[in-house]
Amino acid sequence: MVVLNRKNHVLPLPLSFRWQAAKAVWDWNRCLFILTGLALLYLVVPPVYFILMSSFITERGPDAGAFSLIHYANIFASLSEFKQLVWNSVIFSCGSAAGALFLGTLLAWLAERTNAPFRTLAYVFAFISFGIPGIVKVIGWMLLLGPEAGLINVLVRDLTGISPIFNVFSMAGMILVEALIWTPVVFLLMATPFRSMDPSLEEAAMVAGSKDWQVFWRVTLPLAFPSVLAVLILTLVRSLEAFEIPALIGLPAGLEVLTTKIFLQISSSFLPKYGEASAYSVLLMMIVGIVLFAYHKVTGHTHKFTTVTGKGYRPRRVDLRRWRWLGGSLLLVLPMVQALPLAALIWSSFLPYVQRPSSKTLSLLTFNNYGAAFSDNSIIWAILNSLTISLATASATILVTFLAAWLVVRSNISKRWALDQLAMAPLVFPGLVMGVAILKMYLAIPLPIYGTIWIIFFAFVARYLPYGMRFSYAGLLSIHRELEESSATCGGNWGQTVRKILVPLVIPTLFAGWIYVFLITIRELSVALLLYSPGSQVIAVTIWELWVNGRIGELAAFSLVITTGTVALALVFQRLAQRYGLQV
Repeated sequence: MVVLNRKNHVLPLPLSFRWQAAKAVWDWNRCLFILTGLALLYLVVPPVYFILMSSFITERGPDAGAFSLIHYANIFASLSEFKQLVWNSVIFSCGSAAGALFLGTLLAWLAERTNAPFRTLAYVFAFISFGIPGIVKVIGWMLLLGPEAGLINVLVRDLTGISPIFNVFSMAGMILVEALIWTPVVFLLMATPFRSMDPSLEEAAMVAGSKDWQVFWRVTLPLAFPSVLAVLILTLVRSLEAFEIPALIGLPAGLEVLTTKIFLQISSSFLPKYGEASAYSVLLMMIVGIVLFAYHKVTGHTHKFTTVTGKGYRPRRVDLRRWRWLGGSLLLVLPMVQALPLAALIWSSFLPYVQRPSSKTLSLLTFNNYGAAFSDNSIIWAILNSLTISLATASATILVTFLAAWLVVRSNISKRWALDQLAMAPLVFPGLVMGVAILKMYLAIPLPIYGTIWIIFFAFVARYLPYGMRFSYAGLLSIHRELEESSATCGGNWGQTVRKILVPLVIPTLFAGWIYVFLITIRELSVALLLYSPGSQVIAVTIWELWVNGRIGELAAFSLVITTGTVALALVFQRLAQRYGLQV
């Protein structure tokens, strides 16, 4: 609102009016800050409290309910077993992180800095990987590389007599599958620094007489070092938290890691050992916290390696000459690692039991598995439950984190940084640990959601707050606050400004974040596996149960139909990412 005199000159508003307007804005911001802060506190703090308290409280016996270190004592009483768990976890996470980093970085360099063909195809399948549930990929690789009936091993045995050529039920198998699953993510993360790097330093090295491989090793790679190290640490954290591969591949091979140990403490006996599961969870959180601290230290000093300036430049692509098609063949690895597990599932979905391709088995092909899968009411309910939970989770997560990000970026409240810290805190929670924490929380809190789909909803919202926060934060930073100030000058209130200006501008980023959260929740297994009950199964849990019960054909048919829908959403996410320059 402005005041004009008779000559239409703008006069300053009275001091009392300006003070009242500022006070109204401050009161509204403070009210929003309190409400958002309370929502984040409820989602983040109680799980931490209950997981810690559960690890220090005696569960049974005459001292039940007393504060004790008995659970930690039981863990360290068998020190050799604990060391083996930690050693297996470290070997698995370091090996898979190193493999994914090497392959993903190489493919990102080929796609962004060379003239190798098939780069568009590589990007499409990298985004498609987000739509394929992790458990589906793992089962696909097991069908391919199982030592007795794996399709690849059987084919090689028939051709050469060698059996098996590779046993997926081993530490090497765990590392290989995890590395292949994470390669598309590393590829997308590493493509950005290679795309944005100023080529002037590389050109200077070429002028000085260096060969292409020397330029890559001495200039390109050192410039990308902060990104390489950050992606390595991030992949290391996610491998430490992994559950599907250690459970499906590691347990049959007799290999336990910390996540599977937590699961077994709860599921392997009639009386769940919540105390020891919580103690293992706390120890795992400490390890993950240390690695995440290293990640923030690395990403906090990347400005020292900045090479992109205000001057224009054109990225330089290396001419691979006669090696060009070899580079293109390597880029086809990304489509191949997505297509091979799906091909195994497609073949299995048309057979009554797993068999290698042959003229005899062609006569056995049938659609019966599809009919059996989708005539099962429990499977239909699992789809409806997953859609309900994922739609609600994505919407609630983006709403809460958008408000939190707006307060952090736009408000002048002195403690606004606390919202960002609260929203990012669940990063230290592995999925299985979050499941244990939420389980203990709602066993103690008199809120009647235990045994319903809504306990999974609250767990998902708490777990994926960091992802929603990063999308919302990035979207708001790209919009200058002058637009909001102009709206206020014209008399618009906060609600009108957000609804008519801010949301339309930031909606592509928020929608991309919504799709991303939807995709990762609809395929999440570790959290839901601890929290579901009969009638509240979700898609990933249903796939798990079909595998455990040996219903491979129905599992394959069900998984393929679900994957088709989630891949379509992943392709929408890709289009948004390309159009608006969004980061994964």
